[in-house]
Amino acid sequence: MTKSGKLKSKRFNVRRAARKTALALSALLMLGGGLSGTAQAASFHCGKRVSSSEKLVCNDPELSSLDDKLAIAYKRAKDVTPDTEAFEDDRVKQWQWRQHNCKDKVCVVNWYNRRISELDADFDQGTENQVTVLKASLAEQNLAPPAQAAVLRIKGDAGSLSMQ
Repeated sequence: MTKSGKLKSKRFNVRRAARKTALALSALLMLGGGLSGTAQAASFHCGKRVSSSEKLVCNDPELSSLDDKLAIAYKRAKDVTPDTEAFEDDRVKQWQWRQHNCKDKVCVVNWYNRRISELDADFDQGTENQVTVLKASLAEQNLAPPAQAAVLRIKGDAGSLSMQ
């Protein structure tokens, strides 16, 4: 076979392989093996027994993304809350409100945005409370200023935690 014949044969094989790959990917997508239309929520399991608002979240990537953000905001706020029992009670009440009242995407989006904002505020307040408690503890220990500064550096941002 001539050099140009070998080159044409290689091009043909590459095109055939590309076509086969494209067909295989198309088949996977049509069968649902690739990208499916459902999303996965971070804060609950998308099983058979879900509420109407949960079905919306499970079937909508935008809502699933908001659920992921909520899970992160929840964990951050929970880690700094001074009253875990009240925090958990509030979580249950908020969740129940959404389950009973949100039947469409607009309501669920608004609920997620409001809840994420509330949890972010809880995180800020909890962090501020921890800083206050840490500063009071350091003051009671009568540590030398360099030792206090070292503790503050270890515990967090020295700028926001500096002794005043």
